[in-house]
Amino acid sequence: MSISVLIPVFNVEDYLEECLESVLNQSLTPFEVLLAYEKSGDRTLEISESYAAQYDMVKIVEQQAKGLSAARNTGLDHATGDFVVFIDSDDFISENMLAVLHETITRTGADMVKCGIQLYFNESRKEKMKGIQDTELVMEDKETFFRAFFHKQLNPGVCNAICRRELFDGIRFFEGKLVEDTFVAPHLLMASKKIVTIPDPLYCYRQREGSIMRTFDDRHFDILESKEQLKQVLMDNGLFESLQNDLYIWYGFHLMIMVKQSAKYSPWRQYNKYVRELHRRESKEELDRILQAVYNQDGTLQPERNYEAGIEKMKKALAYFRNHPNRYWLKVTYNQWKKSR
Repeated sequence: MSISVLIPVFNVEDYLEECLESVLNQSLTPFEVLLAYEKSGDRTLEISESYAAQYDMVKIVEQQAKGLSAARNTGLDHATGDFVVFIDSDDFISENMLAVLHETITRTGADMVKCGIQLYFNESRKEKMKGIQDTELVMEDKETFFRAFFHKQLNPGVCNAICRRELFDGIRFFEGKLVEDTFVAPHLLMASKKIVTIPDPLYCYRQREGSIMRTFDDRHFDILESKEQLKQVLMDNGLFESLQNDLYIWYGFHLMIMVKQSAKYSPWRQYNKYVRELHRRESKEELDRILQAVYNQDGTLQPERNYEAGIEKMKKALAYFRNHPNRYWLKVTYNQWKKSR
């Protein structure tokens, strides 16, 4: 049973060698390592070609400048293994990640197995990502998949997972989207019959300054489109009535992050532009629907001890933003100023 490891590579000369070394030194050797290369302005191609010359399993597949999702799709189009594993080229993996994921997926017969994630800041600071369960979790029905997804027991990312390759038959990543994993996740959940999560934090997710979570621009509005797609998938499969509150709680958290980032990283004039755009695309009634879901939520599937506190924080932030968007910007800006002193 063979594993294809798919790695998009673009302008990552500072991190690519560490990523590849972590893959090639696995206790379970992958069948092939596909580097989906996009033309770069650094030594990324040189490093990739060096590894391809040393290891027969390492292959370079070139693609046009279309971004991360297109690179993953290129990798999928060339993959021949029974299982696929995605790794971002600025991250790296524990030496037994492939072995543990492969053992679990063959033992359980799952379509997808996801491991825990370790946030890697530097050698002296590493943190286990919140929301990871302490025990193995086996899920075997669509409603459980989506409820776990909405309540942070099942993150949308594909990099901490092993999947049967046929799970992607007819499914590809959405190109040009900021939250590409969130767009593909509902389709993978619908295609799956069994999903297993394990607690081991085997995937090392590098935290870099200037990341998309520390900026704000128009691309962040993709989360609105993502919510509508999730809603449509649930409606098409008869799940919306039972899961609508869960959907709106999930969306509320993401919306809170979005409005906070827009206030935190935008000057006053630009922030007001974003507020107008949000109200153009989301009605006040939709914000009320989120708050109604929060007030009515019953605490099902609370994966974190601070889950209730998070709900309360989200409720207060969105209510304040809905009623006083300008004051909200002033409040966030003032808090940032206080922290910087």
